[in-house]
Parts: sequence; C-alpha cells; structure tokens
Amino acid sequence: MPRTVEDFGEFGLIDRLARILPTSPALVEPIGDDCAVVRIGDRLLLASSDMFVEDVHFRRDRIPADAIGWKAAVAALSDIAAMGGAPVFCLVSIACPGDTRVSFLEEIYRGLSSAMSRFGAVVAGGDTTRSLDRLVIDVAIIGQVLSSRCLRRKGAKVGDLLAVTGFPGSAAAGLHALEHDADEHDPGRALAEIHQRPRPRVREGQWLSNRAAVHAMIDVTDGLAQDAGHIADSSGLGVDIDPESIPVNEGLAAYCADHGLDARHLALTGGEDYELCFAIDPDDQDQMAEAFRHEFHTEVSIVGRFTDAWLGFRIAGQPSDMRGYDHFRTTPDA
Repeated sequence: MPRTVEDFGEFGLIDRLARILPTSPALVEPIGDDCAVVRIGDRLLLASSDMFVEDVHFRRDRIPADAIGWKAAVAALSDIAAMGGAPVFCLVSIACPGDTRVSFLEEIYRGLSSAMSRFGAVVAGGDTTRSLDRLVIDVAIIGQVLSSRCLRRKGAKVGDLLAVTGFPGSAAAGLHALEHDADEHDPGRALAEIHQRPRPRVREGQWLSNRAAVHAMIDVTDGLAQDAGHIADSSGLGVDIDPESIPVNEGLAAYCADHGLDARHLALTGGEDYELCFAIDPDDQDQMAEAFRHEFHTEVSIVGRFTDAWLGFRIAGQPSDMRGYDHFRTTPDA
C-alpha cells in the first residue's frame, strides 16, 4: 500500500522531498534549517517561506484580520531572527474565495505590512489567485547576514547549555483562552494577545549571533521539546531538558492554575511562541544572561544541557514520546 504523508509526518516528508532536489554551489545552507543561506557575490542572503491556512493556522471568528496578517509576517520574520539575520523584503501570495470582502483582505495586508515595517522589511510583491473555500497566505522572506556569521541549528557542543528567551507556553495558553472566551478579568486576555500578536526576536537574534559562545539557535514554533530536539539532531547530540527550569511568569501561572493546565507542559509541546532557543558555552551563561537582560529587558533561562550520551531529547533524563506540532500527524499531546 502506498505510504501517505501521515505515515511520514511533517519532518519526515521534508527529509524525503529534500532527497530528490538538486543543490547549487551558491547554496551554503540547504533544506533543513530555519532559512536557506545563499551566497550572492560576497554577500550571504537568507531565504524562507511560511504558509498560513484558514482553519489550520487561524480562524476568522477568533482572530481579527489585521492580526492574521501580523502573525503571518511574524512566522517569516522569526525564521530570519533564528539565524541572527536582518529581514529586508518579502513576497506575499494569497488565495481566497471570490466572495471574500476586499476590506477584509486590506486589513490582513495592513497587519502584515505593519509587522514587516516594524522590523525593517517591506512587502515587495507577490501573487493572488482563487481558492475554493479557504483563505491561504504564503509569505516568502529574504534577509541578509549582517556579518560573516549566521547561526544554524547545527553547532551545539557536548556540555553546552540549552537556553530560551521569554516565557514559552504563553502562546499555547493564549490559544486556549481564545477558544474558551476568556473574559476581561481573566489573565488569559493578555495571553490571547500574545497568541494573536507575537513578537519576533529579530534584534535579539542579531545580538546572540555576535556572541561566539552561542553555537546554535532555532526559534520556538512547535514546542520547546521538539525544537530543542532539532538542534540536538542537527548537531549529532542529545539534549536533556529540565522541566522545572522552564520559566513561568505570574500571568501564565495564574491562568494555568485557574483552568487546570500545566504551564511547563504547554511550553514543551505548544507552539507559536517565536522565542529563541539556543546552545551556549556554560562559561558564558551568567555574563550573557545579565547582558541580554540589560539590553532587552527580557529574561533568558537555562533549561537543559547537550550530551553525547544519546541522540534526540529527553525530559529530566528520561526518554519521552512528547512531541510538538506536526501538520500531518495527530494532534500533539494535550
């Protein structure tokens, strides 16, 4: 019987398709990282694309039109941030039914353009076409490497620490709040705003790429466990995540307590935080954390360690079948 994409899962499908694609001398970093790295003359460019599909990534009845555009932009911007680059421009393609209100699309583009311009990029063009029943947005983004170095998923070393910015799990809690109609007095309202209008860590990624002690990086889009596992896999290592070290702020803790949720489980398996997760030399951790906090008024927390004792990720030293979001498999752990 022919195998389907559900048999392979999202990342297995990507690996399978990558095998049949030719490469080029200009392609410095091929398929498998947050961005492709392309050499044009004496410059390194970053290229990535992200697709937003109605009823998969968003629902019109749960999120305003401008926030749909903002999130579509942030997904692309965060790929550039994950490699320490600077976004320059994007191309936006959109497919929609013929009865879609033009004013609705205008609001999407306002949100998308607002996010791009806030982080130094512009919408330079794209394509429009008809779909049968759902809105589909595709954002292809081009950025540039600001120095001779960009951070990749591979590069973590034995003994490196796993660090993460901000408070992962907030976006997953925000989605829960949206789905359960949190009222104005519920701490979930602030979390819902984080889910709807996340912030890519563009400047933070550039700052981290300039620290030689930071060896590898990824953005947290599919859950901390899965994304840290990508760094480990790409580096030929394992990573042990300490769930008790995952930071939980007051608002997230309060919301989870009120609704019977586990904040650290949300961080490990939830997605769309767009925080940065990176491997750092332990000798630099204290100085880095203090300098980062001073520069960005944002916490950075040590939540694990890389090892050559196994491959992939473990939770508190134990093998785990915990996973984050995968488009082609059943829903992630709840």
